[in-house]
Amino acid sequence: MHPNRAETATLVVDIGNTNITCGIYQSDQMTWFARFYSSHNRTADEYYALLKPLLLGISEQQITSIALASVVPELTRIWGHLFQKYLQAEVWDLTALSVPGLSYKVPDPSFIGADLVANAYGAWQKYRANCVILDLGTATKIQLVSADGCFEGSAIAPGIKTGADQLFEKAALLSPIELTAPPVLLGTNTKDALLSGIVQGHAFMLENYIQRIKQQHSDPRDLRVILTGGIADLVKPLVPSAEIVDKSLTLDGIHRAWTNRR
Repeated sequence: MHPNRAETATLVVDIGNTNITCGIYQSDQMTWFARFYSSHNRTADEYYALLKPLLLGISEQQITSIALASVVPELTRIWGHLFQKYLQAEVWDLTALSVPGLSYKVPDPSFIGADLVANAYGAWQKYRANCVILDLGTATKIQLVSADGCFEGSAIAPGIKTGADQLFEKAALLSPIELTAPPVLLGTNTKDALLSGIVQGHAFMLENYIQRIKQQHSDPRDLRVILTGGIADLVKPLVPSAEIVDKSLTLDGIHRAWTNRR
């Protein structure tokens, strides 16, 4: 994607525990995307040194607004310094209380993570349907948002890579492997057995959640199932009920919430 250098731009930033994803939006379209590893050891200057060369000619003056969602307070502080020092644009912080129109089944939704809120808002705004969202990151988040914009609830489990890392750390005879699609259900060697247990096992959990949610829903035919997150493409063939892979869902949700904030 190539940004229009003449237009003003909004920088959208999603700070997570493993990755920081950034997008430039111009005329309501994402024209640029970047991903960084979430490191508490980098300073604002170091993050900007990574960010600046990737902006493809977009100047600091063109970035007139910033929309931020973060679940890592220390990195929020570091990126806040970056914004103040280098961009000097208006910063809008997405929270459960700042997004317009989304409702919740709890009286005080302030504890709900910004990533969950962004995904719910993005799915509601983009698909206008009852949506089950499966976000595969550091944690695997399963949530339901209704067609009329009600955050119905969520489940949070260790992510595939998080669980795998813990297994390799605790099991002396198991070595880390690259996570790929399992070739068989029951492996006859350690690698295939691990791939089945880690990847296929996670997919079984996701599919079962979807089916249970459908059982509780008044009209299961009315549910859209959306996969997002870095390994969504890996998991989709293993989750029969998942129909959509939308890797920009979180950033789009942040941007749409910012756009509709007034």
